[in-house]
Amino acid sequence: MSTSKNESRRCGGCLQAIDHSGHLTCGLCGQDYDLHCAGVTAQCFGTLTGDRRAAWSCAACKSRQPKTDNTETPARAGEGGVTMRRGASRPPAMDMELDESLIDLAQETQDGAQHVGSTEPAGFQALVAEWRQIREDIRAELRQMRDDFRADLKAMRGEMRELAGLVRRCEGRVDVVEERLETLEREAGGNHVAVGARVDAVEARMEAAERRRAEAGPDEAEGLRRTVEELKLELNERDQEALLADLEIGQLPEQKGENPVHAVIVLATRLGVPLEERDVVFAERVGAPPAEAGGRARRVVVRLARRHLRDELLRAARVRRAVTAEGGGRVFINERLTRSNRQLFHRVREECRRLEWRYSWTRRGRIFARKSDGAQVFQLRSPGDLERVFGLQQKN
Repeated sequence: MSTSKNESRRCGGCLQAIDHSGHLTCGLCGQDYDLHCAGVTAQCFGTLTGDRRAAWSCAACKSRQPKTDNTETPARAGEGGVTMRRGASRPPAMDMELDESLIDLAQETQDGAQHVGSTEPAGFQALVAEWRQIREDIRAELRQMRDDFRADLKAMRGEMRELAGLVRRCEGRVDVVEERLETLEREAGGNHVAVGARVDAVEARMEAAERRRAEAGPDEAEGLRRTVEELKLELNERDQEALLADLEIGQLPEQKGENPVHAVIVLATRLGVPLEERDVVFAERVGAPPAEAGGRARRVVVRLARRHLRDELLRAARVRRAVTAEGGGRVFINERLTRSNRQLFHRVREECRRLEWRYSWTRRGRIFARKSDGAQVFQLRSPGDLERVFGLQQKN
């Protein structure tokens, strides 16, 4: 071996002339190799003793040496002098399972601490560096995925807590509604029992009066007729008392598949009286449906949970007489009357218009009329009162 410049010597690996920087000669085949093809750095070359330089052998000679047992050999020489794992079918650049011992060996070669017998060229060091970069990229990606997963999990937990709070509030409102419904059912049951008992008593009195009328003379029959009329009036008043929490809404626009309860709540809001669904016992359209689209809307019958809510709506409707629905049409809100009282009120309004009386109204199911401001107020209970108040000859 010599470190002097020799133009006749050429490298057995790259076939280039060996320069003065140094070279190694294979102790088996005698072929010269420059430091790059030998896979030895200049720093490492300077630390080699003469015996170790003489004992150095190239990768080709090492691969031809017979081996009795190579089961424990961690690596073998591949094409181009690049080391590969045993049994590998792919180039080292595709093998992602590099042994930690190979990485350590490459590090030793880079630092100048590799021994003379090392056969790994500079390409192997690039492969190790590339593998380390890939490993760092994978770790960074995994860290990012972990952070994203934690953030998503935290957001999901927050949404679950909000949902649980909403469910608890809904359960509380459902419990309140159930309690109110039970209270209303009990009150309605008591009212129905009382009204039913009164109706039975009135019917019994009417039947007795009819029997007496059949058995009595003309004078007594007239008295019985008046008794029957009084009983009918009393029965009508009892029926009207059962409607003291009800309202009738006229000309409220009707739509297919509508929710009357929602429509009533919206109208009450426009009048300045906030309502909730639990405040409305029921709301429904009554009468025959319109014959065609655009026909006159049916009136809406509403029953509220408390009478004072009904009174507030009536007062608000009287203050804002020009209240309109969402469609822009004027809406009329009145007390709900029995069939007899509704017919009587209709006739009272006709007579007021005919005689130019200024006022006719209802209050708690009773019908009133007045000619002008400061004039006497008349209550009308039956068709017979039309003649008494307006001087109209009643036709039977």
